[in-house]
Amino acid sequence: MKLEDTPLLKFRPDTVVEVRKELNLDQDDIDRMLQTFEDWIAKQNHFTRKEFDRHFLETSIVHAKGSLEKAKRTLDKLCTLKTLLPTFFSKCDVKNEFTDISVCILHATMPVLTNTNYRVYVAKITSTHVDSQIVLDYCRFIILKSEYFKRYDYAFGSICVVDCRDVNILNLVTKINVMDLRSALAVLIEGYALRIKAIYVVSTSKAIDAFVTLLKQVVSHKVSDRIYVLKTVEAIHEHIPREALPKDYGGDQMTLKEADENWKRVLSEKENVSYFRSMFAARTNENYRLTAAYNDEVLGMPGSFRTLNVD
Repeated sequence: MKLEDTPLLKFRPDTVVEVRKELNLDQDDIDRMLQTFEDWIAKQNHFTRKEFDRHFLETSIVHAKGSLEKAKRTLDKLCTLKTLLPTFFSKCDVKNEFTDISVCILHATMPVLTNTNYRVYVAKITSTHVDSQIVLDYCRFIILKSEYFKRYDYAFGSICVVDCRDVNILNLVTKINVMDLRSALAVLIEGYALRIKAIYVVSTSKAIDAFVTLLKQVVSHKVSDRIYVLKTVEAIHEHIPREALPKDYGGDQMTLKEADENWKRVLSEKENVSYFRSMFAARTNENYRLTAAYNDEVLGMPGSFRTLNVD
């Protein structure tokens, strides 16, 4: 596979080789697994879509740490969650259908990979004037990005920076809809197999523990152990290389605001909006599923999120 840079994502020359090496896979393994994956999909009577791009399927295997069986389960969960949680998949055009969330938060995944093949995601909370619609559209935005990643990316996962320096933490905590966040993270982690290597929260507030406690309510035990509080932007440099950070965080990439605008522009392009609509229609018809109890298991995920297995 030859990776092509996109307007949002850049790759290192050895990305595919290094990722496959880490997973102990070669081209023959990948080809064999993809054929088996496609054969399996064709037999899933409850899938409303039977054709998936091979890059989509290969990234599913990569995110499943090279396990085809886990990749199958993840795809089944993704199609099921699109059916059971349709509100997260009801909008596809960021510029024309979404609330302007930049009034409260600037966020972007930076274009370059770290030398360990992770993407760096930075979110700066700029205001506590958050309402349920902003939280919901923020969740929808992240889900659109995940769909874009499945189509184009080849990264292992994400390293996250959450900058809370400019807001009153206690005020922020009272405004966040925890249930929406739980449900969205169920989609991201169980459906899109998002792997979170670390979450760095930047704040000098004595109340930061309240925000960390909220985060731990919506992630698994494994991820909660990867949440770290930093007091300065400079401290980020001890954990994330400068070449993968925005200029306003001491890095070499475009500013966070520029990156945020870039993501909104590209995701709203006609081709991408059309693709998102087609992929959001890849759901399940439960009348044709062989295992009747499956939906009960998936429906329970947002409310019992700590049972999820996250790598």
